[in-house]
Amino acid sequence: MMSLWVGASLLSVIALVFLFWPLLRQRKEATTVALATEVNARLEENIRLFREHIAELDVQLADGRIDQIQYDQLKLEQERTLLDDEATVRAALPANNNGKFGIKTFAVVAVLAIVSAWGLYHHLGSSADVEVRQAQELKQQLDAEDIKAGRNPDPVRTREVNRLIEARLADIPDHLQYWFFLARNYMELNEFDKAVNAYQQVLQRDKESAMVMAELAQAMFLREGRQTNPEINDLVAKVLKAEPDNTMALGLAGINAFSKKDYVNAMKHWERVVKLVGEDTPTGQSLSAGIERAATLYFAEGGSVENLERARNGRQIGIHVSLADGVKAQPDQVVFVYARAYQGAKMPLAIDRVKVADLPRVVLLNESMAMTPAMSLGSFDEVEVVARISNDGTATAKPGDWEGSLGPVDLTTSGPVVNVTIDRQVK
Repeated sequence: MMSLWVGASLLSVIALVFLFWPLLRQRKEATTVALATEVNARLEENIRLFREHIAELDVQLADGRIDQIQYDQLKLEQERTLLDDEATVRAALPANNNGKFGIKTFAVVAVLAIVSAWGLYHHLGSSADVEVRQAQELKQQLDAEDIKAGRNPDPVRTREVNRLIEARLADIPDHLQYWFFLARNYMELNEFDKAVNAYQQVLQRDKESAMVMAELAQAMFLREGRQTNPEINDLVAKVLKAEPDNTMALGLAGINAFSKKDYVNAMKHWERVVKLVGEDTPTGQSLSAGIERAATLYFAEGGSVENLERARNGRQIGIHVSLADGVKAQPDQVVFVYARAYQGAKMPLAIDRVKVADLPRVVLLNESMAMTPAMSLGSFDEVEVVARISNDGTATAKPGDWEGSLGPVDLTTSGPVVNVTIDRQVK
């Protein structure tokens, strides 16, 4: 904080120098001009009198009233008088104290400006915000050192940051970021009731934030002793509608399904999280154990492998892909096989790839192959199925590619396998 004030003071002094230096210089120059004008006027008057005296001496010399020696002596006296008068004029003028006065004034104004700036900043500025930021940075640094050394971070630091944030929120209660920091800090302290209140404050000011809703649901879940309730489930549903890949919401959705003995859906949610975060992460390892537990309970209650696979994969369709005569393709070229909404969005609902050398072949597409849960085979009853040989190995169709398609295919009435023949070239 001291460095802030030192820097602010130096900047204020520099600003004052730029502001007052031209004024002081201009004032000094104006005073100098005025003094020079006054001196010149008095000297010109003395010179005029000197010339008059010399002219009178010339007349007296011409009239014979004085001789040449007297003339020279009197003229010399007049010249000395003129020089003495010039020195007297310059000595009699008042000394120029404007420069000293300007420096004193500048010093006083500079001090007043710095003191005023400090007072206004202390009253209206963000010194408290700087204090909060510095406390947060120090906490993060020391927490990282503790974790690196194998120690648990000291909660005293988190409580001190919370104290500063709460004091600041008393002045600016609508500061959304401070409420969010406060909520996460209370989660770190396992003070879940306070965390829920802070998250609710954030959500009041940012009603559409899926991330905040997910973290609020998590805080409520922990506050309730790791139990779900309708309010938590509603929040989870809103999050998954806005962000289908939100891992926190997927995890809670799996827990809710598991609590209802809906082991298949529990596994589906948790498997998606594992796919997103990776099997080797702590979350992935923990959920993999949960998936194994759910599968064990599913089979213990009489579930079959076939029903499990069908339930986990959701709606599926088999596509028998073959090449028409005359199609020119290399055995190692990629064939993209996918289904998309019929006369709808072009994004695939499910997609797989094979090699030209593998054809003819039946390719099985299911809901687990969706690019996003909101756009899967379970989202539409009528689809178009496409098989395309890519010349450059990318999924985007380009002129020269070979493809075949079939649609509309009604997934509610069609057989388990449909036929698609690659027979035309993309123009």
